[in-house]
Amino acid sequence: MDTPSGTIRALLLAQERGTPMKRVPEAQAVEGRGFVGDRHGKKKPNGKRQLLLLDASSSEALRLSVGELKENVVLSGVPLESLPAGQRLALGGEVVVELTEPCVPCSKLERLRPGLLKESWGQRGQLARVLRGGTVREGDEVRLLDVNPDAPRPIRPKLP
Repeated sequence: MDTPSGTIRALLLAQERGTPMKRVPEAQAVEGRGFVGDRHGKKKPNGKRQLLLLDASSSEALRLSVGELKENVVLSGVPLESLPAGQRLALGGEVVVELTEPCVPCSKLERLRPGLLKESWGQRGQLARVLRGGTVREGDEVRLLDVNPDAPRPIRPKLP
């Protein structure tokens, strides 16, 4: 049986909280941290919010530009929203990440467009932590690996 694979469509960084995301052709992932130069990489190591992965179809369905949902990695061809916490993915030939939990939409989305908070429920992407660092590039393949059986299973909050 073939392992589902997809493609990295965009990589984005924001150096500080509240600043716009900047699209980059490649990013350096650091184990237990996230991307070099991104605000989440500066936080405490081994946190659950090192990267935000987003399915390209989500931003397209929500009529948003790349980066407006504060995503770090935009993917296509991977059923991201249906994957469980603990699912491991290979990003390119070096980087391995593990999904930690779905990203819950926050009230800041209402600044982009009234109603976006509810509209984006279930389409906000997945948070991930970096298990193995390295360089990742736009256009790299994304492959599903194994699922960590010991990963915490988050409780999905209900729509407000």
